[in-house]
Amino acid sequence: MYNEVPEVKRMSNSRFGSIIFLVRLAGIPFKMKKMSTLYAIYMITAISCTCTTVIGMFVDVYIHRDDLGHVMKNIRASFTLTNDLWVLFYCR
Repeated sequence: MYNEVPEVKRMSNSRFGSIIFLVRLAGIPFKMKKMSTLYAIYMITAISCTCTTVIGMFVDVYIHRDDLGHVMKNIRASFTLTNDLWVLFYCR
């Protein structure tokens, strides 16, 4: 019975290792015992750059509102980034 727990832990790490890596790469500290200072700096930088990119896209849409093709490209990308931010903040 004591041998089953390490097998399950190894199995979940082998199955979901790439997903856990991608979640951590997005700035979500998933299954981490202790967060390092370097990772905290990375997480703050990634989140602030993403938020300023979304704000910049909406400002660009406002500035170039007479060019419909440019506006539609930025609106499409900014809606996608807004949905990604919503998921990121929900997971955190």
